Amino acid sequence: MKKRLLIFPVCFLAMALLPLLSAKDGEVFSKAPDLLPNETVSAADSSVMPQEKNASSPKSDEYPSAAESGENTEEKTEEKSFIILDSSSGKTVTVNDKEFCIGALAYEMAPSFEKEALKAQTVALYTHFCRLRERERADPDKELKGADFSADLSKGEFYLSEEQLKEKWGSVYDESIEKVKSAVGEVFGEVLKDENGELIDAAYHAISSGATENSEDIFGFESPYLQAVASPGDTKAPGYLSEAVFDESELKEKLKALDEKADTSKNGAELIGAIKKTPSGSVTEIELGGIRFSGSDVRKAFGLRSAAFEMKYDGGSYIFTVRGYGHGVGLSQYGAQSMALEGFDYKEILNWYYSSPVISK
Repeated sequence: MKKRLLIFPVCFLAMALLPLLSAKDGEVFSKAPDLLPNETVSAADSSVMPQEKNASSPKSDEYPSAAESGENTEEKTEEKSFIILDSSSGKTVTVNDKEFCIGALAYEMAPSFEKEALKAQTVALYTHFCRLRERERADPDKELKGADFSADLSKGEFYLSEEQLKEKWGSVYDESIEKVKSAVGEVFGEVLKDENGELIDAAYHAISSGATENSEDIFGFESPYLQAVASPGDTKAPGYLSEAVFDESELKEKLKALDEKADTSKNGAELIGAIKKTPSGSVTEIELGGIRFSGSDVRKAFGLRSAAFEMKYDGGSYIFTVRGYGHGVGLSQYGAQSMALEGFDYKEILNWYYSSPVISK
């Protein structure tokens, strides 16, 4: 509890200073080093969003391979297995819960992360996919062919198989998988629930802007467990700031692709209009070429790491300076790592980022 109290002054100071944060020379990174979770978008920052029809007990301590169940699955008989539609093959694959948590944690975080951060991420991802499974089984989508969700397993999307992990980790596979399995084993089966016993929207992302976001500002729905909190440790991440630069012709081409009605007759800074942001810094609306776009649409169109960006015209180029990586809602993976390094355990990390949910099996 003492540790919890000590972080409050620092966190609220960080919140107050957020508007003053800006890129400085030597602080712009185009790619994060190996310490960051991964350079792909995390499961909860992709098409499997918490507001959409959205990941028990262990069968074994081993790490068995996933079992293919054919192109169609008529019945979902294993309550404690995830059924995944592999978009690359059109077949469904059944993965038991513990195996899935191991492969999903390895997808989300580097094994070099602190164990308490790995444990916090395990509980968050398990809650996320359990909720996805629960909602899908209550109201099945025929296009999923009986699966709980879809993923391109050939590319290791959301979940990495044993073979993929051996290829990824190479000579350090044994020590890496043991650390991941140990973290999963210590919290396996634990999920985050609300006061009514329902699974919460356990969104997560790689790096916040320095504070997380309110779900209503980013996803359009309100959740008491997805409210903005300070996450000052993210500002120390060696991938916190990134930059994207476009010349005038490139920018206008992308604007036309976003909306053909965009007025590209203007040049230079005149092309950039009003901008609206959340208190944590994500762009909710920006006017470009006389058209108002959402920050998320601009992020996607220009390949930005987050919607927490500044945009300016300088020397014939349009420059986006971006803070963080991901949608910014819920648990920050790098923030969790920072808290773990300061001595916080996984429950304290989860209580901070999800506003004190019920942690239970």
